[in-house]
Amino acid sequence: MNNRKYFILAFTLITRFVFSQCDSAFTYFDSIPGNVNILAGDSCFYDQDLEALNDLISLNELQYDSALELGTQTWFNGRLKILVAGNYGNSAGVNDTIYTLPESIGNWTSLSGLYLEWNRIAVLPGSFNMLTELRSLYISNNILTSIIEDIDSLSHLTYLDLGYNEIDSLPSSLCNLNELQYLWLFNNNLTTLPDCICSMSIDWSSDDSAWFPYFAIGGNRLCENVPDCIANSENFNVSLDQFYYSFQIEAQQECDNVMIDASIIFPSSIKINSPYPNPFNPTTSFEVRLLKNEELTIAVYDIKGFLVDIIFDSHASEGLYKFNWNASEFSSGIYFVELKTSRDRLFKKVILTK
Repeated sequence: MNNRKYFILAFTLITRFVFSQCDSAFTYFDSIPGNVNILAGDSCFYDQDLEALNDLISLNELQYDSALELGTQTWFNGRLKILVAGNYGNSAGVNDTIYTLPESIGNWTSLSGLYLEWNRIAVLPGSFNMLTELRSLYISNNILTSIIEDIDSLSHLTYLDLGYNEIDSLPSSLCNLNELQYLWLFNNNLTTLPDCICSMSIDWSSDDSAWFPYFAIGGNRLCENVPDCIANSENFNVSLDQFYYSFQIEAQQECDNVMIDASIIFPSSIKINSPYPNPFNPTTSFEVRLLKNEELTIAVYDIKGFLVDIIFDSHASEGLYKFNWNASEFSSGIYFVELKTSRDRLFKKVILTK
């Protein structure tokens, strides 16, 4: 019996020794967390990919004990292929907000999918152009004001989601993304577009079989000199709902400088700025502008979609209003502030930290 026990122990140690041998540029992990998917290869992980994950954790003071614990990761032959690091409020994404991306993100030269939604990223690092194998980039609901000038370095991009940011211009290099099929630019601050944009091989007006538009640009400020392919697009005033991207919504271009009756020209009758502070504890504030007299309801939902509070529910006259939400009675987590009128429904995400 003892001989058998010693044999099993010896076999285990030898197996670990043999399979824990990685090339010099890789690190072996004896235990792999459940959020890591290995499509091919063993438990050897490329050191520079791990370095960028560790930098991302330390730079944003995220609470992880290991680089492999961040978000949901897919690896192929030791290289990071897909990183899901959206701030979704569940185990699929990150456990706190990402504000800054490290320069070492350029180490992810094999990355094909990057998901960073619902964070507070304001700037893409210069090394972002090193992600030359990237096919899918989802970075909606951040606070980007621009993208990298040489976006065409990401020549294999197929999906580009920049919705719900604060982008006010796009580089002409965008037109060189010949493999791009989906371009979502809705709910930004765009007033102009590159002259070359109509040269892109994008279906400007159609939807795919799942009813997702190939192109959508509603909710910007494109009021003059709009390229024909965009102005004639059926998706010129189309956006996706901010909550889950589960359905299309109408989002007219905001042309406030035009001195006409906005309530007649623009179906959207309500505007809201970003809540501040956010994250917050225990109170956050936001301003709402009504373009016409409306019945206005402002409600708060938790991450599961349950109604938890009503901030305002009454008739309101045209004008600018400031609202506060005191969440001292609620637990930490992600909440959604819903603003609803007879014709419009908007959401803003807030994060309560205690």
